[in-house]
Order: sequence, then C-alpha cells, then structure tokens
Amino acid sequence: MRSAAARRRASRKSLVLSVLVVLLGGLLAFAAGQMLTARTEVLAVARDVQMGSTITAEDLAVANVTSDPNLSPIPASQRSQIVGMVAQVPLSRGELLTGAQVGPDSGFAAGEMLVALPMREGQFPSRGLNPGQQVLIVATPGSTGSTSGSGIPTGETNGAPDQPIDATVVEVGPLNQATQLTVIDVRVSADDGVRVAELASTGNLALILLPAGR
Repeated sequence: MRSAAARRRASRKSLVLSVLVVLLGGLLAFAAGQMLTARTEVLAVARDVQMGSTITAEDLAVANVTSDPNLSPIPASQRSQIVGMVAQVPLSRGELLTGAQVGPDSGFAAGEMLVALPMREGQFPSRGLNPGQQVLIVATPGSTGSTSGSGIPTGETNGAPDQPIDATVVEVGPLNQATQLTVIDVRVSADDGVRVAELASTGNLALILLPAGR
C-alpha cells in the first residue's frame, strides 16, 4: 500500500502539472491573440485627390490597421517616397493607399491623348460622370439628321466617322451657367484623338457610360 507521504507527493505533482498546463494554454492563447491583433502603420488618403494630381504631404494620413495578408497598403515609412507621385486613379478620403493607385508620372501612357469635350445636358448620363469611368463616344445626328453629316474627315484618322470610340473620363468640370456646357476631359488613344476633337467641335456627340470592369 502506498504511504500517505507518497500519496501527497503524487497529489502535488498532479497539481503542479495542472498549473503548468493552464499556464501553457494561457501563453498559447496570448500569442495567438497578439498575432491576430498585430497592427501596423500604413498610408491612407487624407482628402479627395483627382486622378492625375500630384500627391502632396497634405493628401496623406497615417492609419493604424490590423495586419492582413489580403491587404497591400503602403507602409507609413514610405510616406516621403509617395509625396510627389501622381494619382493614377481618383483617391477618396479615408481609403487606404496602395501601390497600384500611384505612379511616377501623369498616368498617360505613350500613344494616348487628352481631349476636352464641351457637353450639354442630355449628351451624357444625367447621373453625371466621375474620373476613371469608361465611356463610349458616339456621333449623333446633327441638324441634317445623319451622323455622316458631322463633317468628320476620315482621311487622316484610322477610324470610321461613326465608329464608337472608347475613352476614359479624366475630369469633369463644373456646369458653365452662361453657356450651359460641362467640359469633360477624356483620355483616348492617340489614333482617335484628332477625330474625337473634331467631333467635339461639331457638338454632335454623346457619351455612353460603360459598366465597371468592361
């Protein structure tokens, strides 16, 4: 038979073992919690920035967020490198900044042109347009009732006069109360730039908003 002393020793060992198991479990839970709640400082947008604008220090803020491998924000330590770069897309106040949203230049690739389109109400969607949206530029019937009467020459351009032209909205100006015109800057292929400018001069055109990701 085991003596009383032996039973007490066994009981103390069991107690010590139980305490160690509890402590180990607590340490593991603490470590897991630290991993899940680890935070890092990243760059966020302090105010709205239009596409093509040079980013200033005032455009940036520092956000303290939980680390997530699914996110790729720019570390706050790179702030000085981001100042002076150009917004490649419209930036909205409060969003995290990623590397794909900024670049070293204006965002215009070789072979692209910027064309201003003075548009009247009814020539673009009533909901308005925003920078970065994809649109189609189409010729509309003028006073002659035919798009072929738009007077757009084709000899110096690659496209047919009535062929819709893909474009990206770059900037939308305010409505001019005197002329009732809204100037919309669009980015088009250099092959279409002249044709779009000539079409814009006639006023016989319309913009069709395309779905995102088209």
